[in-house]
Amino acid sequence: MRLLLDTHHSRLAAERLRADGHDVTAAADDPVLASLPDEELLRAASRAGRAVVTENARDFDRIARSWAVTGEHHAGVVFTSPRRYHRGSRSYPANLVVALKTFLADPPQVDDDWVYWIP
Repeated sequence: MRLLLDTHHSRLAAERLRADGHDVTAAADDPVLASLPDEELLRAASRAGRAVVTENARDFDRIARSWAVTGEHHAGVVFTSPRRYHRGSRSYPANLVVALKTFLADPPQVDDDWVYWIP
């Protein structure tokens, strides 16, 4: 499974996951991706076969629901809690890395249009 971390997630999390052999990129590492509005970021991730990892549940849930109606597909959305994976906490990004490793060990077994909440 290939992931794209939304801009609010740490580049360091992507680096640590890549060091463990996972195919993870960070939008914050790419000025073009970092500047895209949410819908365009999801579209770019989907073209690359990547699920988006984001804490922006309100907007990405709305986009995913809209696409379900219009027939546009995405490669998946993984929601994270801004309370649990708070950038200002001492445990971040290590706690996000652990959660994503657990997720990647047993990802959804569907091709497109899935949504998952990281506990």
